[in-house]
Amino acid sequence: MFPLTRSQAASCVMLRLLHFLLVVFSLRSLGQPRLVLWLRFGCWMNWYLFLLVQGLPRIGGAQVCNLDCQLRFMLSFLFAASHCYMVANSFIRALKLRKSKGDVVEILEPSNPLVAFTALAIVLPVLLNTFMILTNLATSSDQVWSFHLKLQPSFLALQLQIVSLISEVMGVNIKLRLAKGQFQTLAREVSCRLPQVKQQAEFLDQQAHRVLDLKRRYSEIYYLYERINDNFGGSLLIIFIDFFAMYVCHAYWLFVDVRTPPLRKYAILLNVLYIFNVDLQMTAACWHCQQGYNLGRQIGCLISKLVKPVGSKRYNDLVSEFSLQTLHQQFVVTAKDFFSLNLHLLSSMFAAVVTYLVILIQFMFAERSATRITGSV
Repeated sequence: MFPLTRSQAASCVMLRLLHFLLVVFSLRSLGQPRLVLWLRFGCWMNWYLFLLVQGLPRIGGAQVCNLDCQLRFMLSFLFAASHCYMVANSFIRALKLRKSKGDVVEILEPSNPLVAFTALAIVLPVLLNTFMILTNLATSSDQVWSFHLKLQPSFLALQLQIVSLISEVMGVNIKLRLAKGQFQTLAREVSCRLPQVKQQAEFLDQQAHRVLDLKRRYSEIYYLYERINDNFGGSLLIIFIDFFAMYVCHAYWLFVDVRTPPLRKYAILLNVLYIFNVDLQMTAACWHCQQGYNLGRQIGCLISKLVKPVGSKRYNDLVSEFSLQTLHQQFVVTAKDFFSLNLHLLSSMFAAVVTYLVILIQFMFAERSATRITGSV
């Protein structure tokens, strides 16, 4: 085995750090002692029980909230409930499959610099966002300080989960690109008419084992996508719901801060950074999932070049079976089959964001008009 280069060694360190953060936020529990699992689960449950007790006065209507307050409470509840679900799900899976490695998709390319530096490029704005919040807590109001304190742990956990998904999909896509290169090599050799021996049935019988090997590799990659769907499907559903709500709320607050004098530069920058983080993560996740789907379709198109009607029956039957397999086994990442992660999802979400943003702005003007009328009376 060749020693790792400097970039590969650095990527190993970064991906191990990512895995450590996932363990800290109870998003990965494989291989942990049972006592550690129970202690970590108890700490997180106590934290969310504290948040629930703090939010009971608003749930019961004991406190009067304007539109901003209601949006902050909604986001805090959504993110806390989502992270609580992921912690509980990870804990239960770890107790059931503590001695098995089948419950967690490991990072498939631990020494690949592209995977590591993509994950780092997505995490750095998240760290910048957290740094800005921590350095300006002293100047924030109690309501805003409490909101960020309750939201930030869950927000970090959900962002680390989506970064982990992107890393896994990129690792599988690397294997998929290698398989596509082998398909192209085989298609080029089979489609070549010279020398004449390549047109004979004996030659195609000899190539059948290569087709069978590529078919087996395609099945292995499809199984990896199935494991990703099994491990991330529920998390993706709640993460995209939460990110959609957060995108709408911070776009609304950005609109309010821009048109409300005096101009609050810190609040505007923080809202822009929140929107940028959510946009970057959703776009990266959908783009890499779309790349996997496109590579699978390209492999399906290459199979047509392998067909030789006058060749060996065994060879042609194998190619036909492979072609049917690519039609039924497509590389798609889904959120529990509610929706697929692709670029079409992004366009639909952005259209929905504009719709709900307009509704919130209308509520804002209605609230201000009612306040003005009540004050004048």
